[in-house]
Amino acid sequence: MIDWTPLLEDACRFYERHLTDEHRAFLLARYGFQPWFAERARIGYAPADGDALLQHLMDRGYSGEEIVGSGLVQRWTVEGRTGVADHFRGRLVFPYLGEGGMPLYFIARATDETPTHGDEVPAKYKKQIVTDAGPKEPIFGAWSVIEGGPLIVTEGIADALAVHQACRSCLSPVTTSFKQERIDEAAAYCTRAGPVYLINDNEESGAGLKGATKTALALLAHGIGKVYIGTLPRPEGREKIDMNDFLREGGDLAQVLAEAVPADEHPAVKEEKKKAIQASVAALRSSLARQRWQASGKKKNGDDIEDLKRRMPSLSAYTGVAPGKRGPHPVYGSTHGDNFAISTDGETWTSFHCGNETGKGGNIFKLIALEQGFLPDEDMPLRGEAFKQTIEYCKERW
Repeated sequence: MIDWTPLLEDACRFYERHLTDEHRAFLLARYGFQPWFAERARIGYAPADGDALLQHLMDRGYSGEEIVGSGLVQRWTVEGRTGVADHFRGRLVFPYLGEGGMPLYFIARATDETPTHGDEVPAKYKKQIVTDAGPKEPIFGAWSVIEGGPLIVTEGIADALAVHQACRSCLSPVTTSFKQERIDEAAAYCTRAGPVYLINDNEESGAGLKGATKTALALLAHGIGKVYIGTLPRPEGREKIDMNDFLREGGDLAQVLAEAVPADEHPAVKEEKKKAIQASVAALRSSLARQRWQASGKKKNGDDIEDLKRRMPSLSAYTGVAPGKRGPHPVYGSTHGDNFAISTDGETWTSFHCGNETGKGGNIFKLIALEQGFLPDEDMPLRGEAFKQTIEYCKERW
């Protein structure tokens, strides 16, 4: 088994050396990160050259297996030609730090220097590739948890780093909420802490609150009693404010914590609990109907999935977005609250995430696969192992 610590440390130092004063000025102006904090957080920059890191790691004596296996360099094939190139190019690089400030994983933000392909707009953030034997993504900010101390959970990398700069413990799911397969790990860190404050973006679409509610319910289910939901004050006429904006603009985080509502008393959590009860009743009815149907002897080979489809709620009922209407993307969130469209029959969806409609979409199974991490990208078709995992997951719940 490969010890990835030396390679990740060499890569991190490489990125750090390429961070210029211009980059530091951007970090200060855009995120409020002081130069001393950027250095402590080990923020770096990946050169736009296609193989700068690759050459550096080769010079350091790492094998091709190690370099590609790290997920920081990727293989490519274009028109029959193959090669390898740096995964991050022209991006600011944020490491997930562990004990002693050692890098465990990386995520990188696009800049004006990020290479593009034609009219394609590069993704704002890009994560290190996870290979079979390579480094796995940990919980961001886990190093900051203090035994018995208050802990903040907020959405993005920049939000969490802003909290760290304010000398407070903070975790981030790097989206609106932790995925199903990560919630046990996140709950373990929250159990070690004292009160846990969930403070997501405050936006007109409500996606941040929805994510905080989902996390709150999961933590409460793990027996964590001191869970609170905090709300960032959003100025009138402004569509959204996040933790980074709030702190950069001089917001009083102590006041937000003081006004946070116990999760089990929050209206959004109460509403979700009510929906869960209704869903349980519906599931019980479906189960009874299934038992009667099976007892009737009408079941045939291959009918399992069709039976499951009949038991599943409509996509509209599952997401809360009315048929023929739009709402925030359940997985990626939304700035304006309208990048996720439901068909007029309430059964299929179309995504406008990252721009105009590009044919992304599907049914309730594909959405659940995205939510649970069985399918890593909505551009991918739901099939193979991801399909099997999704069906098994749904069978256990409906």
